[in-house]
Amino acid sequence: MFLRRREFGVMAASALAFPAIVRAQAASLGALHDAARKEGELTWYTVPQTSEVAEKMGRTFTARYPGVKVNVVRTTAQVAFQRLNQDLKAGTPNCDVFTSTDLAHYVDLKGRNLLLKFLPAAVAQQDKRVQNMDPDAYFHASSCFMMGLIYNTQKVQAAAAPKRWSDLLDPQWNGAALVAHPAYSGAAGAWCIEMRKLHGDGFFQKLAANKAHVSRSTIDAVTTVISGEASVSAGPMSLAARSAAKGNPVATLAPKEGPVLILSPSGIMANTRRPNASKLFMEWLLGSEDTERISVEEFSVPLRAHAKPAPGVLGLGDASPLLAPTPPQMVAQIPKVIDAWREAFGV
Repeated sequence: MFLRRREFGVMAASALAFPAIVRAQAASLGALHDAARKEGELTWYTVPQTSEVAEKMGRTFTARYPGVKVNVVRTTAQVAFQRLNQDLKAGTPNCDVFTSTDLAHYVDLKGRNLLLKFLPAAVAQQDKRVQNMDPDAYFHASSCFMMGLIYNTQKVQAAAAPKRWSDLLDPQWNGAALVAHPAYSGAAGAWCIEMRKLHGDGFFQKLAANKAHVSRSTIDAVTTVISGEASVSAGPMSLAARSAAKGNPVATLAPKEGPVLILSPSGIMANTRRPNASKLFMEWLLGSEDTERISVEEFSVPLRAHAKPAPGVLGLGDASPLLAPTPPQMVAQIPKVIDAWREAFGV
């Protein structure tokens, strides 16, 4: 590859400027840490992680920034959103940073002027495919995982495992498959939107006719398969890979139609009493070496540019095709898939 003089000059200037940029960011974070220490803590409502991982993240942040404690509240997406709205109605600013798997939550909160506009410097370190989730900078992608097919390796041989999403409708999985309810889980809602695009509302009718079990959380899609209560499921591939690495009888694969990308945004609540601690946490959450390391350790998909996931885990550039509903689709389609689901399953 040959570079013209102008291109070389730009690259050289960028290279020379880079250490100065890093020093400026470090100085800015130092000042933010000083201000955050005066606030002492923040409360983080979060959905995509397990409670174990969320607590680990909170402890790691505090170790990185002593004097700033993270109070972790981990629930399913719709429960978290309901709790947040109850806080808002009561005028109680309990939540400082809100992380969910349902993009529609952020569109709603932004529309009600309930989010604080903040563009973390860390966004520039992320993979360009997840930057600018909200062009107005009220919320940002803070983690992601992929929904794929999960199966119990003691009950299902690899050759017999489902290879397509539509395989969940096969009579051989009658009473043996598990799926999460879109009215409780944002990830399940995104998955349902993509299934509806591929197969129409009839997909849910056939899934119900095949006596699929229903859970509230996609996390249950992994734990229930491990226990043997279900043989196959649609669930988070990262959690299944982490569980398999611990010796549990579970495996995962990407369906031929494509896995479903679940982007989890985070935003600071406009009524936060701890804006500096919240901003510091957002900087850390979106672009720190700590969160990249935890992503690899927990078999998640790292968001930092050029970061490599754990061996055997699909990265952002590894899955093709990759299914992903847009924020407008989440807002418009979630109520429709919930209605279609309830009509099919009666719950």
